[in-house]
Amino acid sequence: TPYIRAAIGGRYEDAIQAVVVGGIDDDLSMGPVDGLIEETDFLPAATITWNPVDDLQVRFGYSKTLTRPQFRELASAIFVNSETDVTFIGNPFLENAEIENFGARAEYYFGRSQFITLGLFYKDMINPVEEVIVPTENIQTTFLNAPAAVLYGAEIEYEQTLDLEGWFGWDVLGDNELTFKTNYTWSDSEVDADGDVAINIGTPLNPLRGLTDAAGRIEDGRRLQGQSEHLFNLQLIYTDTDADLDANILFNYVSERIRTAETLARNLPAILEEPPTTVDLVVNKGFDAFGGEYQFTFKAQNIFGEGYDAFQQRGDQKIAVDTYDLGTVFSFGLKRTF
Repeated sequence: TPYIRAAIGGRYEDAIQAVVVGGIDDDLSMGPVDGLIEETDFLPAATITWNPVDDLQVRFGYSKTLTRPQFRELASAIFVNSETDVTFIGNPFLENAEIENFGARAEYYFGRSQFITLGLFYKDMINPVEEVIVPTENIQTTFLNAPAAVLYGAEIEYEQTLDLEGWFGWDVLGDNELTFKTNYTWSDSEVDADGDVAINIGTPLNPLRGLTDAAGRIEDGRRLQGQSEHLFNLQLIYTDTDADLDANILFNYVSERIRTAETLARNLPAILEEPPTTVDLVVNKGFDAFGGEYQFTFKAQNIFGEGYDAFQQRGDQKIAVDTYDLGTVFSFGLKRTF
């Protein structure tokens, strides 16, 4: 109809993901396949778009998607996480995570690339992959498929460009513009520990599949590993076309989240992390010199020097895992545009 559009489709996948692990001197071409995922899937998708009035559209969507383990998560070898300096061991018995996605989104447009949107989403997951603590003397981690989980939330996004002369009535501002971009997402999730999880009860070079009760390792009803309740971003862009200048201020906030999930069987609480709230400045200035066009860039990252904090906590007891200052980074760049 003139007001409603629909798109319906699907994707068929026949996929094999395999990992071979062996010692340094082993002939891996003849070695057994250590981790193997071989699946055939049909992934449907549908979107309905409704335009009740000019410049406003409402979209409803459904899709089924997959999340595959990374190769290092599927390999039973031992790795060191270069970001956390923590040793982790892959799990060759991981499976793909299946996700059913439901969403609704309203979009109102002020002009080209200027809009405000409000969205709602719900995701039903089977076998989501999570990083969990391995009970050893030093902190080690591995990966499990939680039996199931749900994720839901809402998001709002706003973007608009203001003509400063028209907005403030000051001729001195000329054609200068101020672009305002921001988005905020609230979300929550619940992990279902009703079922079994597959673990490696052998060695890294001789893996052996074992099943254990998920409730003995995963806290039922907690948030998903890596999911923050609040995400907020803000970007202000000042543009002076005549001077070929733009200045950007960027603000980023991420609330507390689970970095590595708990292991209930050994009474080990999850490792929580508080990422730094950062404020960055990026300035780009174009100019002509030596018969060419150039652009000078100045960046100041994490201006207020926010640090990083990861910890384990039970009740009033709190133990630091990683706590360090990130500092402020200044950089300069020069490039010839053409």
